[in-house]
Amino acid sequence: MRPRGVRLRVEELRGLDARRDHAEPERARGRALAWFVHGCALLDLDVATSGVVQLYREVLALLDDPAQHRTGSHWERAVLRCVDQLREPLAEVAADPHRHASRDERLALAPLVEIPPQVLIGPGGAERSFPMACRNAAGALLDGMISPYRAVGFVVGVGYFHPDQELAAMREWRVRYEDEPDARPTLDAEIRAWARDRTVGRCWCGPVARVAASRCAAR
Repeated sequence: MRPRGVRLRVEELRGLDARRDHAEPERARGRALAWFVHGCALLDLDVATSGVVQLYREVLALLDDPAQHRTGSHWERAVLRCVDQLREPLAEVAADPHRHASRDERLALAPLVEIPPQVLIGPGGAERSFPMACRNAAGALLDGMISPYRAVGFVVGVGYFHPDQELAAMREWRVRYEDEPDARPTLDAEIRAWARDRTVGRCWCGPVARVAASRCAAR
């Protein structure tokens, strides 16, 4: 049983993220890149293609803004390659600011499903959305574009039906983040350690991962 007041604590955390976004307009480009890849990962869960096309337009609007912070990280470069490779197949839908659900799905769904996983994860099996969500959350977090809480939310949102030890630990982190305010500095450190493992290609290893998994199993 979770402590009373879950909704208020979640609203508080979302408010903190929103205030952080407002206070850091120079990171809007990086946040847009992160939300765009997150939207692509959600397409396997039947998210509307038009919504992801809108996220792509938001990236394009900020892409050449000289006021935006650039990190040059591996994550940033990889997502920018996705954006560049999508320019031609998404040219028509990106040029029209209005949503057209059937047109967007017909013209944009296939490249949005194929190109970002190909660039960020590489060729492979059918299930690439969850690894892509993890890699995106980790890279955006380490670049300072999203908070640890939002990074965990990205992974849990995409992996809702993914039976994986990594997802179990992510759910554990999210619940503890919401229910144990005093533990948030420690949780931040654990989530960032997970992100560092992810960005060097270790999917789920190291002492932090084992601690999180053992906590989840003990509950």
